[in-house]
Amino acid sequence: MKILIVEDEVIAASYLKQIVTQAGYDVIGTVGTGQGAIELTKSKKPDLILMDIMLKDNISGVDAAVNICYSQPEVMIVFLTAYTELSMIETAKEANTIGYFVKPYNKDEIIANLHIIASKHTPTPCKNCDIIVLAKAYKFDTRLKQLLLHSHEITLTTKELDLIALLCKNKYCVLPFQEIIETLWDAETPHQTLRSLIYRIRQKTHPEFIMSVSKRGYKIAR
Repeated sequence: MKILIVEDEVIAASYLKQIVTQAGYDVIGTVGTGQGAIELTKSKKPDLILMDIMLKDNISGVDAAVNICYSQPEVMIVFLTAYTELSMIETAKEANTIGYFVKPYNKDEIIANLHIIASKHTPTPCKNCDIIVLAKAYKFDTRLKQLLLHSHEITLTTKELDLIALLCKNKYCVLPFQEIIETLWDAETPHQTLRSLIYRIRQKTHPEFIMSVSKRGYKIAR
């Protein structure tokens, strides 16, 4: 079983790697950021990720886990956390994780759980992976192509939904104006057409649901 460790505290990451390695599993990498976790998962394809919930960069462990769950639902995720409050556990469920380890780490507990995961867990598609969790209490259903606010669908045109789907697909990136235009229309379409589309979406959602990045493009709020 190939394991990726996502932990931004160097000492904790080193200790966890030692435990996992001694248990007989292959640690294919350690990383301290959510973005790094997303990129390493794509390139190294781990079987299991030990994901710290609270990371110091602008992508939390939960956000990274949801992104990974959406793009690679076969990857198992266990959260690492110092929090055991019900609210934190409920948040973790957004990513369809299979469990969590509470800090400070208990070596015997971790090894026992890794053996159970390796021997009994059969990876299954993530049943929540069609849903992308966004800021301002919004969610986007990629399968049904629906924008939801508190589980209520917001009525949008096909082109408006196409734009939101495109931005959600690149949730952590700024999409250049021209790239959006060429994807939704063609290269000859004026920028005013895109600005008008953005304006109409903002009229139906939160004003900062789609964010403008000066002279660069647009990104979805998160």
